Amino acid sequence: MYTHTQRGYLIIKLCITLIVASIFVGYVGAQPLVFYPLAFTGVVIYFFFRDLTVEVDSSVRFYFGIGWFKKEFGLGSIVSAKITRNPWWYGWGIHYIFGVGWVYNIGGLDAVELVLTDGKRLRIGTDEPQVLQAEIMKRLAIK
Repeated sequence: MYTHTQRGYLIIKLCITLIVASIFVGYVGAQPLVFYPLAFTGVVIYFFFRDLTVEVDSSVRFYFGIGWFKKEFGLGSIVSAKITRNPWWYGWGIHYIFGVGWVYNIGGLDAVELVLTDGKRLRIGTDEPQVLQAEIMKRLAIK
């Protein structure tokens, strides 16, 4: 089974900065009711979006952080997988881009685009697109 986790270093740094700054300002400024909720928000974002894990065996699965958001596509529903590069303005996270489909990424611009049997497309961000694409195509050839 192929498994790879890509860390979202920018998101991790931003969350840690938000947490530390919020606690510090809340403590020094004696305004915990204002700043502690910001620290809590940083903790939640950290655990939900710190990384993106992709797994490939009899299906392609991926999830963010602790697994709160999971998607799975059986190999029978995948027509093809190709390496693509997202423009910077596509951003990071989970979002729909008109004409492209759903985009799931945590950092960087590289992705593997899956075309499904129903014609829908989606892009999975990865820092090793050649390996992910090759693994999916190898499994598609076997099915």
